[in-house]
Amino acid sequence: MSGRRPLLAALAAIVLVAVVGAAGLGYRYWRHQQELRPRPAPRTAVVIAAPTPAATPASTPIPSPTPLPPSVFVKVPYTSQSPYDQWGANDPHQEYCEAAALLMVSDYFRGDRRSTIPPAEANAGMAAIVDAERRMFPGVLDLPVADVAQVGQHMFGLQPSVVPLDLTTIERNLAEGRPVIIPVMTHGLAGGAPIAPYYGRANVYHVIVVTGYDAARNLLYTNDAGFMQGQNYAYPWSVLEAANAAQTHHLAQGQVMLIFSSGS
Repeated sequence: MSGRRPLLAALAAIVLVAVVGAAGLGYRYWRHQQELRPRPAPRTAVVIAAPTPAATPASTPIPSPTPLPPSVFVKVPYTSQSPYDQWGANDPHQEYCEAAALLMVSDYFRGDRRSTIPPAEANAGMAAIVDAERRMFPGVLDLPVADVAQVGQHMFGLQPSVVPLDLTTIERNLAEGRPVIIPVMTHGLAGGAPIAPYYGRANVYHVIVVTGYDAARNLLYTNDAGFMQGQNYAYPWSVLEAANAAQTHHLAQGQVMLIFSSGS
């Protein structure tokens, strides 16, 4: 028995060495295979930037309207619609108010800065305008301002605008050098009272050229061709507003006014 024990121990040692060797070979083989496997690329950190706020468009400032001067006077040459003071019932000058207004305004836009238009010149000028009115609007004696606008554009190349009656619009146009034509009834106040003491008994359709204003006194200055004293005649705004409202019952044109500008 003693002889067999060393032999068994030697065999056990040989088996152990073989097992350990095999294990070592297996590990080296596994490690070799691991080294041959493709390795994933290193992960790169991704930084997400905060969103850039959308640019806010710059707001366009709205300019404030230019303050109006406290008073304005536009020098429009004056003529009465009857330069020789002829006011008979059958005198044709009774129907010349539209022509007188158009003559004054057209002369102004031509650069005429005289105080008055001489009677003979005024008479001839108005007669030419009336002739054009009768040809353009046969049988019509009281012209709505839209028709006066057409005559002014046709004869003088002026650019017309018929707009609602408004005091601020009147003042702004006067401040910019544009006189304003307002249609009225001559007895357009309460109870049929005349708007000026120079008018006779008849209540008739009429047009007036507004040439200036005084805001503090609430007055509008006019070239009123309906009487000889009509140059720079001052009317309270309330009077012209009432007279303009009264004419809406005579002509179906509403509360309007006519503004010309130069055609050049």
